[in-house]
Amino acid sequence: MIHDPMIPFEATIRWIKKETRDTATYAMKIADRRIARAYRFQPGQFNMLSIPGIGEAPISISSAPEEEEILHTVRVAGDVTTQLSRLRPGDAVGMRGPFGTSWPLDEVEDRDLLIVAGGLGIAPLRSAIRRILHLARRRKTASCPTGKKFILYGAKTPKDILFRDEFPRYRSAFQVHLTVDKADPEESWKGEVGLIPTLMRHVSFNPLKSIVFLCGPEVMMQVFTKELTARGVPPEKIFVAMERNMNCGVGLCGHCLFGPVFVCKDGPIFRLSRIVDFWGVREI
Repeated sequence: MIHDPMIPFEATIRWIKKETRDTATYAMKIADRRIARAYRFQPGQFNMLSIPGIGEAPISISSAPEEEEILHTVRVAGDVTTQLSRLRPGDAVGMRGPFGTSWPLDEVEDRDLLIVAGGLGIAPLRSAIRRILHLARRRKTASCPTGKKFILYGAKTPKDILFRDEFPRYRSAFQVHLTVDKADPEESWKGEVGLIPTLMRHVSFNPLKSIVFLCGPEVMMQVFTKELTARGVPPEKIFVAMERNMNCGVGLCGHCLFGPVFVCKDGPIFRLSRIVDFWGVREI
């Protein structure tokens, strides 16, 4: 490693895309060429983004490793993200990373894949989706995942759907099913209305030869994993993305301690079989 992981390096905002009323995607480029050449990440990892005088926040990477710019999809939810929402292309932020574990794309080969997301949970999964689309364009290579592939995504309302303009492109490699908790008649929504588990009736897969990537509100993930295991999907083939208060990114500060593991270092992507015994226990 050529850079101390505890010291931020500078990244410049190249462009910003408004996704919803409170969420935007920021394309960033590392300013130092030497650091930029050495920087590598895998789908599912995150960076620590910082604003001088304000603070630092963990933000998932929502681009694929092959892309020129590093994308972060950010919802305004605190001091750092509020200040970030006020920045413009050309402004600089501090960045540390990448940190954490990644989605195990090497285990997808010859398996049915279910990508399940709720709300902002689609952001860390977008990196894996775009990586798979890249491999699909190189379909003749041995590394291109085979088997059926599904995306199940739910949002509160049609206006809260992230990356809505991208889902038609995802259909080139995935069966895509969307739902919303509530649809306003004025929004002319013609899709599903209901919770994400209701989308399961649209998919057919072999539970013993499947792998699941899951990210969203913790209660939603707990409900969904119970349904998956009831259908026979092995817990070791269900991967969930956890969220806790991550401050250092390397397991030193202890803020993200989750039972016996650190979310920043041992996660944020966990096999369900590793955390199922203490997941859902209050105060953990």
